[in-house]
Amino acid sequence: MKSFFDMAIETLIRARNSAGSTAKLAEMTGVNSVTLGRWISGERKPTLNELSKVFDLLGISLSQPAVDVTQYAMIPKVNAKAGAGSSLITTDAVLGFYAFSHAFLHSIGVQAKDALLMDVIGDSMEPLISDGDAILVDTSARKPQDGKIFLVGLGEELLVKRLQKSPRGWLLVSQNQHYAPMPIEGDDDLEAFRLYGRVRWFGKVV
Repeated sequence: MKSFFDMAIETLIRARNSAGSTAKLAEMTGVNSVTLGRWISGERKPTLNELSKVFDLLGISLSQPAVDVTQYAMIPKVNAKAGAGSSLITTDAVLGFYAFSHAFLHSIGVQAKDALLMDVIGDSMEPLISDGDAILVDTSARKPQDGKIFLVGLGEELLVKRLQKSPRGWLLVSQNQHYAPMPIEGDDDLEAFRLYGRVRWFGKVV
């Protein structure tokens, strides 16, 4: 994809060709012909302010090119709420789609097809994740990892918790010290325990 300045210089070259020469374009714009020649040849990069003045005199509209949408993935945001405490809102109805760059997703090892967004309710993960924050979940990461934050199902509840290995199973640990760890031990607990994915990003509400 061409950069903004590449497109601007191409426009300047077309203006020079229409004028007939660099010298003639210099007369029309009040810019030194040597300077114009260096811009066109790439020897010197003009500032945005310099380009704007020239294009204003020529009646050319100078604007930033549209975003290349192929560089972004549209990640669905679902109506389900991850409980930083507890949540019984588990519907997977899609509320909308949000753009994340492929480069960013690649940098954190998440494939767009496996990602989803949802809001958090409750204060058990504060101050790290607050009530109303959005989390990005990698739904392909369903193997428990000690010390990592996961979207967890426990019975009918949907929770966001940090996993901690224990001698008898796992603990669901809150960031907020006012909440005691929740042990996942024994056949009954393990049967009700599900991992929906690992939390890889969150957006703060300010």
